[in-house]
Amino acid sequence: MFHPKPIILLGLALVATAAESPRLPADQAAGLCQVDASPAPAVEAPRQASFAPLLEKVTPSVVSIFPAMILSDPTAAGPLERFFGKEGEAGSESEGPQEKITSMGSGVILSSDGWIVTNSHVVHLQNGKIADTFFVELHDHRRFHATIAGADPATDLALLKIDAKDLSPLKFADSEQVKAGDLVFAVGNPFQVGMTCTMGMVSATRRSNLGIGGSSAFESYIQTDAAINPGNSGGALIDASGRLIGINTAIWGGIGGNVGIGFAIPSNLVRHIVARLAEEGKVTRGFFGISSTGVDDKKAGKVKLPKVAGAAVEAIMEDSPAGSAGLKAGDIVVKAAGKPVISRGDLRFELSLVKPGDSIELVYWRDGAEHTATLVSSAEPMKAAKLGDARVDKLPGVSFRVSDGEVAVVEVTSTEAKRAGLEPGMVIVSVNGTEVTDLASLESSLRNGVNKVKTLLNRIENTLALRAE
Repeated sequence: MFHPKPIILLGLALVATAAESPRLPADQAAGLCQVDASPAPAVEAPRQASFAPLLEKVTPSVVSIFPAMILSDPTAAGPLERFFGKEGEAGSESEGPQEKITSMGSGVILSSDGWIVTNSHVVHLQNGKIADTFFVELHDHRRFHATIAGADPATDLALLKIDAKDLSPLKFADSEQVKAGDLVFAVGNPFQVGMTCTMGMVSATRRSNLGIGGSSAFESYIQTDAAINPGNSGGALIDASGRLIGINTAIWGGIGGNVGIGFAIPSNLVRHIVARLAEEGKVTRGFFGISSTGVDDKKAGKVKLPKVAGAAVEAIMEDSPAGSAGLKAGDIVVKAAGKPVISRGDLRFELSLVKPGDSIELVYWRDGAEHTATLVSSAEPMKAAKLGDARVDKLPGVSFRVSDGEVAVVEVTSTEAKRAGLEPGMVIVSVNGTEVTDLASLESSLRNGVNKVKTLLNRIENTLALRAE
């Protein structure tokens, strides 16, 4: 959803290149991220003269990433791409196709042989198209072409590989142990000024329902006041021991810079997604056939829940895993996989981690009592998109799903809509300048003829010229 106080993604975004994507066996993929699970030390600020030794150890593990386009016209090169050669060339002065750098971000080294994690939106171009190629620059200014192993836009993570040796990988902390008040450092390359370290603390954990990536995103962020800015996307958020606790991904505000509210993807989620990408090149999620919403006083009172928290079951798809487990509309889920569910976002996040065929235990309230259900996911994720299917008369051949103030495209059969660029998964942000939050606002803002439709897909905003009847 396009937030009234915009979330600013700190880089731009990819998924695959023509080169063969690197893969690892399952056991090696699971061990790609090195973990140090010991507690972070208490820091006595008055006795801490300098954090220089810590940051000198960490900064070689953070890299700069530059997506690029292949230009058939050398005269199209601009000043940014000259970073890699004269007149936008990547190290060559010969005539012919050239590589034009379009944006930049940061990344974190996972292994000594060149596996790197970054944000999915860093390795895509601003228009949502796949970058033709891209470069990685190390702290010592060596440059490498990188290959995409895979990307997961739903969590905004991507895995890259460069052909290098003897690199300095960053160890991972257990992000479940991170608490508000912990000292943290953000490391990355903001505004392309060079590798930069800033200090702050954890402001909150498990932040969700922020609308950063639209209805298809799964959110459970670490919030920090450490200064992060455009270009920091994919960079490291580290603890006082120099271990990774998160990958910086977005900031809050509409001014294009830091306002003291930044968000990082927790390291435990990064480890989970990296292992899947290294093994399979993608993340396949199980289907449960459950639609949920937030909890208010009325919903909590109906099931006699003693507090206003959890995820209220809105609808259950017939013959789905959720239906087979006995869940019903009106139930309120308070735990998933043993973790508390404070909001709808928490439930969606925990369900998103389950592979097809695996199970998850939910604890829910009904009629004043606590119940437990075990859901075994199926391998039919597209059916979930059909839940809550809806249409508007002015756009025949297009179906939508409405949830939590967002209208998302489910299916497009209209040739005209396809030609205009409308795709399943897109969130309709506005039509002709009017914000869209439900079917009524979509219908009323459409006019006969061509409409200016702003959409959001995989965290990339686009404007389409869409004809309505």
